Amino acid sequence: MGSGSGMDGLQSIDVVARRLGMRASAIRYYEQRGLVAPAAWRSGRRWYGPAEVRKLAMIDFWQSAALMSLDDIGEMMAGPAADRRWDRLVTAQVASLRERIEQLQQACELLEHIHHHHPSSSPDGCPHYEGLLHARLDL
Repeated sequence: MGSGSGMDGLQSIDVVARRLGMRASAIRYYEQRGLVAPAAWRSGRRWYGPAEVRKLAMIDFWQSAALMSLDDIGEMMAGPAADRRWDRLVTAQVASLRERIEQLQQACELLEHIHHHHPSSSPDGCPHYEGLLHARLDL
């Protein structure tokens, strides 16, 4: 086994951070927030087992893919039995993601329009482009 892996399958914070592509300081912050705890402490170092690594992967997923706050992630990880807020949180997150998908789809369509209809010039003055800008200004 590597220097960051114990005989009992635990991994050091450095190995876990590298494996998940996150900073060890982020893992320590998640610990301070109560989202995860090391499976063991040895010689003053944090060690994580598969369950803790899975929690960290979940935190990373919810933060990056669903753009959730750490407070909301804590609620999601606690599950529906912990609080009645869970159902409202899930519903709100679905609505937020659907709105974000719509915004991203509109941005994609606009970029495709610019690429197709304005490959060598600015889209300024294009009725389609100007219509979108005016819609934003009228908000």
